[in-house]
Amino acid sequence: MSEKIIEKTRGLVKADFNFWVGLYMDKFYDGLEQKKIVANKCPECGDVFVPPRKVCGKCKIKISLDQNWVELTDQGTLMNYTKTQYKVSDRRTRKSKSFQLIGMVNIDGSNTAIIYPLDIAPEEIEIGMKVKIKWTEQPKGAPSDIEGFIKA
Repeated sequence: MSEKIIEKTRGLVKADFNFWVGLYMDKFYDGLEQKKIVANKCPECGDVFVPPRKVCGKCKIKISLDQNWVELTDQGTLMNYTKTQYKVSDRRTRKSKSFQLIGMVNIDGSNTAIIYPLDIAPEEIEIGMKVKIKWTEQPKGAPSDIEGFIKA
């Protein structure tokens, strides 16, 4: 029987890679590149999904890739929020000395919510307040095209 040598090390492993998000998310990312929110709508129940889905969770039917697309506004309602020291927008730095506010926002016209940083003073935040997307200056068709939300 051969002896196995196991060496334990500590550290951060960096692995850069690309992957394809699929046809439905491709349309969503194409919209982000143009500073637009593209969603899809279930033809049976009418629920609107941001980001788009291939199957409606309620009706369990496939949503056609060629139909049922809608463009929504870049405004929404703050449904909930949290204060954290974990930098969601930059995983490399992990824990920060300052805090970040993260909001769960229902985009107007959709039945789902997305989660992004809030660029709003803590004393001005109220659940139910209207917010709008703060777009990056040079979008590239990625989730980071949305920098976060500001007051509407």
